[in-house]
Amino acid sequence: MRIDYASSAMDAQDFANLFENSPKAPGQQAQKFNRLMIQGLAENGAVVRAITARPVTGTNCPSKFLSANSVQRGKVRYHYCSVLNVKGVKILWQTFSAFVTVLFGGCDAVVTDVLNASVAYGAVTAARLRKKPCIGIVTDLPELMVTGTNQNHVRLVRKIMQKCTGYVLLTEAMNEPVNPEHKPYVIVEALCDSTIKPQPEVKTHTSCMKKCMYAGLLDARYGVKAMVDGFVLANVPDSELHIYGNGPYVDELQKVTQEHPNVIYHGIAMNDEVVRAETEADLLINPRPTHEEFTKYSFPSKNMEYMASGTPVLTTNLPGMPEEYKQYVYLIEDESAEGIAQVMRRVLSLDLKKRKEMGRKAQCFVLKKKNNIEQSKKVLQMMVVSR
Repeated sequence: MRIDYASSAMDAQDFANLFENSPKAPGQQAQKFNRLMIQGLAENGAVVRAITARPVTGTNCPSKFLSANSVQRGKVRYHYCSVLNVKGVKILWQTFSAFVTVLFGGCDAVVTDVLNASVAYGAVTAARLRKKPCIGIVTDLPELMVTGTNQNHVRLVRKIMQKCTGYVLLTEAMNEPVNPEHKPYVIVEALCDSTIKPQPEVKTHTSCMKKCMYAGLLDARYGVKAMVDGFVLANVPDSELHIYGNGPYVDELQKVTQEHPNVIYHGIAMNDEVVRAETEADLLINPRPTHEEFTKYSFPSKNMEYMASGTPVLTTNLPGMPEEYKQYVYLIEDESAEGIAQVMRRVLSLDLKKRKEMGRKAQCFVLKKKNNIEQSKKVLQMMVVSR
């Protein structure tokens, strides 16, 4: 099967090269999810062409024009659409480029990231004209996107979703608002990189320092303030909290780091650096509150990346997290700063080998059951149904 996959996904090295001098690399989690899905489809025998609208803006790329080019990366051919990096024109340019590429490309099916509205709209429109199945990847509800959006974007994404013949959703709860016409759908809550090799044995530290870590959006709504306050309250001897990311909580966080030297802020880092730090940590934390409406519609890619690292994970009991995951993580039941402090003390007091064994089991679970090759099989099977 020949698949055109329309998104902003780039080959990892091409992405790093394009944004190596940029102070802020865009959408790394979206990049990773789509790239892993693309690679998984290719590993399952599909001939995949990634039609990519490179995620450049006036602030992260000084070039006003990027020419189109196609490169083969392993089993995937990346077609980078030309970019006219001018506000107001860029979106129309990307839409037209994707439309023409799919219309005359001869694919059997289209897969697209619906939130990347410009390239998605062009791709699904061409797919419908050619009467080919078009699967929408829906990783968030546009109305609930925490990074903010406008009503025009919401309406456009809704229009794109209506044109799709099937969906890939993160949680079962997404099906009702996304799929009122009861089209075929599959749940792919996250993707683990199949190339990661599990740890052969439980490792031990030579250092007595207990390193906790969080990587992601720095927003009080994501529980980051409660996590930081909880860590300070826990006052676990020989412990550090390492934080990566950016967001509205940064100014307050920097004040905390001045008062508490064991809270360390690293700023924004490329995903490879973050993943390396995750493997070197003792505990990875996801404090996202469960009472927010958006949590039932999401499965944080952070949890999958955390579990794949082999480091034990402490997370809230998110409604979008399937039951099968919960035996492999430590759960935060009380999401207040005091509750987080209590569970941090308990987990960090456990024997090191016991904590490492929990991390190893979690890693083995996601590598075997949730890797991108296994997960993408569901998408290929659905394509047959939605044709």
